[in-house]
Amino acid sequence: MTIVKRQIELHHTVSAIGGFFGGYTIFNHCDIFANAQTGNLIKLVCNACSGQLESVGYMVLMFFIYAAGNVFYAVMRKYVRLSMKIISFIVTAVCILAVGLLSSSENNFIAVFPVFFLAPVQWNAFKTAGGNSSATTFSSNNVRQAVMLLTKFFLDRDKKALKNSRFYWATLLCFHLGAAFSCLLSLAFGVHSIWFCYILLAIAVFAYYRYQSAKIKAFS
Repeated sequence: MTIVKRQIELHHTVSAIGGFFGGYTIFNHCDIFANAQTGNLIKLVCNACSGQLESVGYMVLMFFIYAAGNVFYAVMRKYVRLSMKIISFIVTAVCILAVGLLSSSENNFIAVFPVFFLAPVQWNAFKTAGGNSSATTFSSNNVRQAVMLLTKFFLDRDKKALKNSRFYWATLLCFHLGAAFSCLLSLAFGVHSIWFCYILLAIAVFAYYRYQSAKIKAFS
């Protein structure tokens, strides 16, 4: 049970990172949500229908960067023996640096490119915890699961459903605390608030260390 607990703690800390990036890109970079593709693909279609070809090219480029993040994950998982969670942390650290260096009032659109690459890497590396499938980069499925499982508890008095529902509600809470953290910092520091994400990354790395230590202790 300690292993599962530590795994869930890790998932929630990484969710806060996902929320931070989501809040940061929306607040500082032209209302773009770089963590997922649904809204951006709809914008692509809308811009294409309205003849905004320059915006279409930008949205297509974002799509390919996001796709490249998935390809990167698949290749690294196949050919590199290092844990994909560690690789995700490395990519996150590089992404924070890249966004921080690219961010300015002149290149708001370019600065989000690293986040488009990072998001699928993080999502794939931390897609499950405690037997639950959950995204750390967006909230749609987490909301669905949280509500459905809580409803199942009230209908059937299923204690397992209640336990799993708590997991999803906690994931949503951590994600949006991360978003709030980034937005509050953005009010004070603007685009330079990205550097504070290293604090959340350090917490996540510590949570990973606790998770790995629990596994070693359990199996030794």
